[in-house]
Amino acid sequence: MFAYWEGVVNASTLAKLFKVTISNITKSLTEYRELYPDTLIYNKSLKRYEPAASFSCHYIDGSWQEYAAFLRINSQVYKSDYWGALAIDFGPLYTGFVDPKVVRMITQAITKKYAVKITYYSLSQPAGKERIIHPIALADSGVRWHCRAFDEFRREFRDFHLGRITQAKLVSPSTIDAEKDTAWMTSVELHIAPQPSLTCEQKNVIMMDKGRGESFSVTVRAAMAEYYLLFHLIDKHVKDSNPLERPLYLKNYDEIKPWLFGG
Repeated sequence: MFAYWEGVVNASTLAKLFKVTISNITKSLTEYRELYPDTLIYNKSLKRYEPAASFSCHYIDGSWQEYAAFLRINSQVYKSDYWGALAIDFGPLYTGFVDPKVVRMITQAITKKYAVKITYYSLSQPAGKERIIHPIALADSGVRWHCRAFDEFRREFRDFHLGRITQAKLVSPSTIDAEKDTAWMTSVELHIAPQPSLTCEQKNVIMMDKGRGESFSVTVRAAMAEYYLLFHLIDKHVKDSNPLERPLYLKNYDEIKPWLFGG
């Protein structure tokens, strides 16, 4: 990761990052160079390794997403010891509040396969309603965290915003089969493109953020399709007026419609 993205491999930096001795890192670097000779060159004057022209990745895929995740996990170390506080900023992780005591019960329910009695607040039940749910998964919509669960009240699998749960208690073993949650188990491909009424130049600019080309596709769980569109401000339909308001739209709406809210 360091060699590919930053062009520097320093034993002291790695020792600090992984909280091990420099001798352990030195040993690992020696083993790495034996496995992959002529990939790292030692710079004596700067006392660090640098990637050779023949360097290639063996343990990472070299994607920006992978490196960004690495930076996020280690952001405090980068701010305090490597780049400095002003050199990296991920902004707030999530805007919604999640009660740790509640989520602990949800994660335990998933682990132990238990049902949970919760108090849940929704626009249809603003005063809160006691419900028993059978959690099967946690999901991040980009804006908030959800619990995917079978709802005994509605007799169906639904999404529950973790921030809207104020009470949670394990009640009994669950016999709900997660594989029966069709929307969760099904993956769908969203085909997304710039609005047709944009100029060619505008379309090219929009697609520069997405890897260029005329359109792009992403695969998501069917249950998360609506959230993906909302989070990325993707319109469901072609928009002739004010296309720059939401410059991307869902090309295969008819195919995805059954999985969308109100579809």
